[in-house]
Amino acid sequence: MKRFVLAASAAVAVLATAGAQAQDFTFSGGYERADFDGVELDTVVLRGSYFFNENFGVEGQLNFGVNDESVTVGTVTADVDMDYGFGAFGVYRFPASDNFNFFARAGYLHAELEASVANFSVSDDDGAFAAGIGAEWMFDDRNGVRFDYTYADYDNEANFYGISYVRRFGG
Repeated sequence: MKRFVLAASAAVAVLATAGAQAQDFTFSGGYERADFDGVELDTVVLRGSYFFNENFGVEGQLNFGVNDESVTVGTVTADVDMDYGFGAFGVYRFPASDNFNFFARAGYLHAELEASVANFSVSDDDGAFAAGIGAEWMFDDRNGVRFDYTYADYDNEANFYGISYVRRFGG
């Protein structure tokens, strides 16, 4: 697990460094709603994307939970929150015009959730295949907005809905 986190961090660092000379490097940050089989959690999402050409690229993402939700099972109520999440994806982009495109992505998404009852807490993490679709609209050559949906195939399915500000670097 630690090796995977280190490898993912190194990949994001390489992408960030390569962005200055890249054909198309973007950084985005925004809000993402995570629905873990009825438990809805709000997260901040940060992404780095590098496109090798007009259509194909890679993307890394980090999520940080910003709220918790009370979940009642029988007579016990627990507060559930998302500690963190990270993912790596291959991306295919479909340009519709100079400043608007659709995209599809597939890869791996990992998340850690924590549940607390009174003074007792337990956390669990899981990784899964994930796939999603979205659209990106650029206001000008460098700034835009992104809307996306991602499905993750955990033991219990998860759906992520997001909106982000996008900043483009390079070509």
